Amino acid sequence: MIILGIDPGFGRIGYGLIEFSKNKYKIIEYGCITTPENSYFPKRLNKIEEDLESIILRYEKIDAASIEDLYFNTNITTAIKVAQARGVIINTLARHNIDIYEYTPIQAKQAIAGYGRATKHQVMEMIKKFLKMENMPKLDDTADALALAICHTQYNRYTEFSGTDKSNKKSLTPLEAIYKEKQETDKEREKKRNAMIKRALEKEKNNKKH
Repeated sequence: MIILGIDPGFGRIGYGLIEFSKNKYKIIEYGCITTPENSYFPKRLNKIEEDLESIILRYEKIDAASIEDLYFNTNITTAIKVAQARGVIINTLARHNIDIYEYTPIQAKQAIAGYGRATKHQVMEMIKKFLKMENMPKLDDTADALALAICHTQYNRYTEFSGTDKSNKKSLTPLEAIYKEKQETDKEREKKRNAMIKRALEKEKNNKKH
């Protein structure tokens, strides 16, 4: 499966193309579409469409596009412009018959780090593990796009199983394996911490007796 993750915007549009096969990830391409800040807005939308189309046409088959769901911004003007750019992005994907899936930032964090309120740093570290990257992209927009692409692989896998009982799963996904390892490490650290606290309390108690 080849997934195109997109972090929508109108000044910078992050994108990340990954391949997911047999529980393994491979980066194909990632980057950022940019538009000139002071240029005529319709021309900026046109550039987004052209640049996105050129990315799509470089590959024979893109199975799905994972795009961040629109959420309300305190700056209404910015929100409207992002919505317009997002419409251009969705229309371009639809013209190429690419299935489109939308995920909220919380869903993406949940899929990547196992926690919907994970910090940016925690998400970045997990992306590096998934994609075996030494360094993350400099722009957050690009990193967010890669996160959205990974997010889709997790949600897509979960929908392959009927009902809510996941006991028939034959193997752990990369997310589950990493998250399980993290949970075990955290439990071990908590054990050691509790043991240290217990010893310290006992020592303090003994000192008071003497």
